[in-house]
Amino acid sequence: MHIRLVNFLFNLPFSNYIGGFIKKKLLKNKNFYFIPTKKDKLPKNNYPIQNSIEIQKKLIENYNKNNQLSFNTFPDLKLILQKKFKPEASFNFLDFGGENLDFYLDISKKFKNINYFLINLPEINQIMIKIKNENNYKNLIIINALDEIKNYDYDFIFFGSSISYVNNYNNLIKKILPNAKKHILFSATFFFNGNDSIKNIVVKQLNYLPKLYYIYFINLDYFVKLFEEYNFKIKFNEKNDTSNFNMKTFEYLKIKNIKNSNILFSKNN
Repeated sequence: MHIRLVNFLFNLPFSNYIGGFIKKKLLKNKNFYFIPTKKDKLPKNNYPIQNSIEIQKKLIENYNKNNQLSFNTFPDLKLILQKKFKPEASFNFLDFGGENLDFYLDISKKFKNINYFLINLPEINQIMIKIKNENNYKNLIIINALDEIKNYDYDFIFFGSSISYVNNYNNLIKKILPNAKKHILFSATFFFNGNDSIKNIVVKQLNYLPKLYYIYFINLDYFVKLFEEYNFKIKFNEKNDTSNFNMKTFEYLKIKNIKNSNILFSKNN
């Protein structure tokens, strides 16, 4: 199907009423899972809750029995931490948007003295608090509100494909940076460059049909400037290989180098 026709179909007002089956047929062969929109911000209630106490208990049970982890947008996270911290080190780790407690179990098993901070939507936070209390996870600290982030300092902050779902993400970064001491990792986040007049674009995400999400694609040049004031520099910027997507639907926007990226920022001493 012609790229302009795909864009046209999915930006029409009635596109929200096209059945998921039809959308899948339209997109199947070309992997057109992201379509640019004319929105300037993410809609409210953009991220439907897909979590429960039962799901967390199953993840924990599976990890304890089989030592297996659920899907992670950055499978090498523990390896990165091992390069940065000794097993006996005491440090603060913030998982922004974390929603699978088997990751907490796996990392805290390797680092006995870690303080594992986690923040998500209020509904998910309540699930995590209940599981924490039932299992006496003493080094798991649930942050209930964004304003509470400033109550702690963090040696390592992990955004596992979560920053793209945050409205006013730039304000969030500015709020976190004063308390970020060493490293900040963004995984499976879409960045672009080549157009200084565009800070970000709102994209319709279709690879979870019939569920529909919206995310930000972010101008990397603009994003990096947020970190420069606090003396953070990019240590690596690599392609995320967990999924492959066709980006030809963005050619008419005149933005370049769209990449699903893993980016590590580290603070210069």
